[in-house]
Amino acid sequence: MKERLKTLLLISLVSISLLLTKRLWIELPNEIFNVFNSKDEAYSASYLLSDMIMPNKYLLNFNEKYHTIFYDDSKHGLWTNTQKILATTLGSEDIKIADLSNDDFSTYNRKPSIVFYFPEKISTYILAKALDVKDPNIIVDAISNVRSIYIYLGTGEAFFVLSDDEKHKVIYDNSIDRERLRGQFLAIEQDAINQGKGYNFYYSLKDTYGADKDIYVPYEMNGTVPMVYVENQIRNLDIKDKREIAEKFFEKSIDYIREIVEGNESTIYEYNHKVLKLNVNGTVEYYHPLDETVKKRNLYESLSTAADFISKNAGITKGMYLDKFEEIKVDDSVGYNLTFKYRVRGLPVILGNEEVVDFIEIEVFNNHVRSYKHFIRKDMNKVISNIQEGKKMLHSFDIIDMNYDFLVEEYLKENNSINVEEVALNEVLSFIEDINLSYFDPCLKDIEDELIPVWVIKTVNGLYAFNVYNGSLVYEKTGK
Repeated sequence: MKERLKTLLLISLVSISLLLTKRLWIELPNEIFNVFNSKDEAYSASYLLSDMIMPNKYLLNFNEKYHTIFYDDSKHGLWTNTQKILATTLGSEDIKIADLSNDDFSTYNRKPSIVFYFPEKISTYILAKALDVKDPNIIVDAISNVRSIYIYLGTGEAFFVLSDDEKHKVIYDNSIDRERLRGQFLAIEQDAINQGKGYNFYYSLKDTYGADKDIYVPYEMNGTVPMVYVENQIRNLDIKDKREIAEKFFEKSIDYIREIVEGNESTIYEYNHKVLKLNVNGTVEYYHPLDETVKKRNLYESLSTAADFISKNAGITKGMYLDKFEEIKVDDSVGYNLTFKYRVRGLPVILGNEEVVDFIEIEVFNNHVRSYKHFIRKDMNKVISNIQEGKKMLHSFDIIDMNYDFLVEEYLKENNSINVEEVALNEVLSFIEDINLSYFDPCLKDIEDELIPVWVIKTVNGLYAFNVYNGSLVYEKTGK
C-alpha cells in the first residue's frame, strides 16, 4: 500500500507537468542584515514598533492562474503602502463589515489581490496602534485578532479581508485609496511576465490533492539561492568595542561600570543591579531585576518598551520581525516574553544552536525590560562567483516525495496509529501546515559558517528543514 501511494505521488507529479495551470513565482531579494555597525541607519522606536508587526510571507494573486510569493518586501514596499491604507480604514467611521464563509474566502486567491501573512495571530487593536491610529474603530471589536490581511486590487469596489484563520471579515471603506498600490502590483505582474526566465511554477495542494490547507508548492525550481557566510561578531570585538557596548546599555561611562573577564574570554559588566554579558558564543545577555510588582500586563506598552530598548541598544536594521509573544509570570509580576526572528538576503533564518531560543528573546513587564538575549550572526556579504554552479534546486514536492516515509511516520505518531496501509496521501498533505524556503544556520563556526538553503515543512507537531539540493533532513524541532 505504501509503495502504491508513492507511485501515485510520482504519477501525479508527471501529470502536473503537463496540466499545470496554477503558477507561482518566487523572488529572492538581496537583503543584508547588520548589527552594531555605527554606519548603518538604526530605526527609531516608532518605526521599529511598526516594523515588528509585519508579515513573514506575501502572496500576490494576479489571476486564477498566476501567483507570486515574497518572503521579504523591502524591494517593492507593498506592505509599507498597504499600512497607510489600512491605517485609514482602521480609523474610519464610514465602513461596512460583513462575514465571509470559509468556502467563499478560499476562492478569493483567484482574484487580483495581495495577502499578507503574519507569523502568528496579532491583536487587531495592537496592529492599529502600531500604525499610529489614534482611535481604532469597531473593526477591532468585530475581529479581535488577525493572522492574514487580504486586499482586493481588481476592478470594482475596494475591500480588505481580515482573517484569524477561523473567521473572516470583509471590510468596505469608501476612503480606500489603492491606486498607488495597484500600480505597483500591476508593474510587478508585468515584470514577471516579461522576464519569464528565473521564475518558478507553483500550485495549490488544496486544489490539486484536496489537502485541507491552501499551501502553494513549486513543481520545479530554476536558479539557486545565494551562498551566504556568517560570523560571530561578538568574538571579533576588542575590549574597546565591548566597553562601548556596555556604556551604551547602561548610559554611563566605563569608569562607573564593573568589568569581569572570564576564563573563556566572555565579559561581564555590572552597574546598579544591572548585568550585561557578552558571550564568546555570540550572544549578548542583559538582566535588570524588577523594581516593583507588575500586577497588570499591557501588550501595547510592552511592545513599545521592547521597540525602544532594542532600537537604543542594538541598532537593528532591516531583517528582524516579531515571531511570537507569550504571557509570563515571574513571582507576583505578569508580563510578556517576546521572540524575534530575522532574515538574510530576504529569507528567514533557522538557528541550529540548541542554547539559543531565537535571534532575540526579551522579557518585558510593561515599561520594564527584565531580560534580553540577542544572538548575533552577521552576514559577511562575501561575493562568490559561480554560485552553486552545477547544482539544481529541488522543489518542495521533491522533498515531500523523497521523505514521504518519514512524514508518514510523523503523521502516525501524531495520530497514535500504527496502520500505515490506511494513511491516504491527502491525509499526509493535510498534516502539513506550511512550506517555506529558508536558510539554516548550523552555528558551528565563528567565521565563514555557511548557511544551508532549506525547505522548511511545518507540521501539526513540529518543523523539519531539508537541504534544497539533496533533500536530506538537516534540522528538526518537534513539539507544539
